[in-house]
Amino acid sequence: MTGINVLAEFDFKPELWAFPFTYLPEGLWTSVLVGVTCGVLGCFVVLRRMALIGDALSHAILPGVVIAFLLTNNTGIMGLLFGALLAGLTTAVLINVVSHGSRTKEDSAIGIVFTAFFALGLILISNLPRGTHFDLKCFVFGIPEAVSRDDLVLMVIIAVVVIGIIATLYHPMKLISFDPVVATAMGLPVMAFHYLLMGMISATVVAGLKTTGVILVVAMVITPASAAYQLTNRFWQMLVLAGFFGGLSAMLGMILAFTINAPSGPSMVLVATLIFALSMLFSPTHGYVFDKLRKRRIRRHIEGEDILKAVHRIQHSGEEATRQRISDRAGLTLKRLGSLLKELARQKLIQGQDNVTSLTDSGHRRAVELVRAHRLWESYLVDEANLDPENIHLHAEQLEHAHDLADEVDRTLGHPRHDPHGSEIPESGSR
Repeated sequence: MTGINVLAEFDFKPELWAFPFTYLPEGLWTSVLVGVTCGVLGCFVVLRRMALIGDALSHAILPGVVIAFLLTNNTGIMGLLFGALLAGLTTAVLINVVSHGSRTKEDSAIGIVFTAFFALGLILISNLPRGTHFDLKCFVFGIPEAVSRDDLVLMVIIAVVVIGIIATLYHPMKLISFDPVVATAMGLPVMAFHYLLMGMISATVVAGLKTTGVILVVAMVITPASAAYQLTNRFWQMLVLAGFFGGLSAMLGMILAFTINAPSGPSMVLVATLIFALSMLFSPTHGYVFDKLRKRRIRRHIEGEDILKAVHRIQHSGEEATRQRISDRAGLTLKRLGSLLKELARQKLIQGQDNVTSLTDSGHRRAVELVRAHRLWESYLVDEANLDPENIHLHAEQLEHAHDLADEVDRTLGHPRHDPHGSEIPESGSR
């Protein structure tokens, strides 16, 4: 059964997972190289907020590909590559001309130019001479079965050239991506680097024409780089991760395509999107899940300190710190309070007998720190922020948990002895 016949029917066939490795090695490894190269180039696109440019190039090279096809009368990759490069660079130049030569903003200029080029390409396709075959489906979705050894060799050359250029010009390209204004002030040819990047993207797009499809290749430029951006703040690590995610998306996408009998390009994009979704959820620094866990830890820490302060105030008033009194003071439900009391007991900050809770020496010191911080912040809000003393309590309740700043606030205020309500401010380290 050929690959085309396999893809003709959409059904689940897990036994075909190894088909790309066995029967389509050129298509598979060309796709992987396209994914790696797109991922690396995508880092510059993402950091420079040029996602629309990538989308524009993927559409705008269509007339260049069609004209090259007409001039050479074949689908040889070198002719298509030259036509796409010319169309891509022309698109970049025209976008720059329109955005700087009129009142049109850059995003509008991108929309005007790339839609015009794409429309021109569609008109050229619709008016091809009778008997001429131009496979628009291949152009849109990609057909890895059509990838030849020559295509693989060309993609190897493009990947090596692109990565070599980036390695050689790493520092200026990094500076231009992060701060083009400073790069211009330093005398770097910002526009030349811009057109160089557009040329590399155009070449990679055409080289991936038969694997990913020109319309969806923009996702392989943007999505792996965006996933890498979620996971690191170091640019070189972002480049490595983006290249890895791009290659992995291409490989797993090809396997998925033959397993479920779907087009290869969309399958690669879905895998890349899944990788991005996982990075968005589970990134240790920017991910949704870890962000929720951090917020939960902070909330429990604040609630625990509220309990310590509540016990301290109840004991200071001469009453027993029963669970109900602590619950009322700290504004917590009894169920929530019970969970937090167990945690505070494990930290040896409280001790209890039956329904009565008391502070250990460590717990007492922490509670005094909170009281001191609260009263210092109240003094700061009145003296420095000029707030009404009657309206500062809730603000101080929130700020008191930043008690590591209490000494600095104390110095700023000149070591006050009493807060705005006349209550004594404990000294640092007092019991």
